Amino acid sequence: MRAVPGTAWVTPMTILHVTDFHFNQRWFDWLLHRAPPHDLTVMSGDLLDLASATPHRQQIAWVSGWLSRYPRLLCVASGNHDLEWHDQTGRWMPAYWLRYIANPHLWIDGQRLKLNGTSILNIGCTTRPKGGDADVWVVHAGPANMQVTVRASGGDGGDPDLNAALTRYAPRLVLSGHVHDPLRWRQHHGETLLLNPGAAPQAEVPNHILVRTDDLSCRFFGSRGEEPREASLDGVAPHDADEVAAAAVA
Repeated sequence: MRAVPGTAWVTPMTILHVTDFHFNQRWFDWLLHRAPPHDLTVMSGDLLDLASATPHRQQIAWVSGWLSRYPRLLCVASGNHDLEWHDQTGRWMPAYWLRYIANPHLWIDGQRLKLNGTSILNIGCTTRPKGGDADVWVVHAGPANMQVTVRASGGDGGDPDLNAALTRYAPRLVLSGHVHDPLRWRQHHGETLLLNPGAAPQAEVPNHILVRTDDLSCRFFGSRGEEPREASLDGVAPHDADEVAAAAVA
């Protein structure tokens, strides 16, 4: 497990969770320059976009450069759009391109980070077996048959391989994406809180969630171009505004 270079943390820690940027360079710029204050950034997959007119290799080069220059602590779990096409084998390979990014602030698929007693595990979309012993999971598609993985438009986008691991390890927090229009952005499953901010491709600002690691209080900023009015999470109850935020995502 890599230690954080030259960093001392004070409880509580705030995580900013975003997902499914799909090579939206405007959102990458927002994350770098205009995101609300936070201690750790989490990107839960699909940084690239297989449907983009920009060739996949060019996307990898651009995103790799962006990640190499990102100045804050960042956890990334690859999504299905982040896979690499291998001409010699004629099949999709895991997002190995992430391994070549030289940034001491970056943690990627399979790596663990520990901040002030909170352990964080990045689970890539092709990782097998899924899950592990950690307080926080960063994963592209969350466990199957959850309100954060069932689409409001119909169908389940969850990963059934995570369900047994969820029962076995019971992490405190699961940060996921993949499903752009979840029934809910937040759900409790036993002792685990699952979060998925979803994605609205036409929005100026990406959907994002701020969550504190001490009490798991969190706040959702929705998909209608709304800039966050405040970064403080003080006084935000864990269950406040579930219905309002779910409607905004849908």
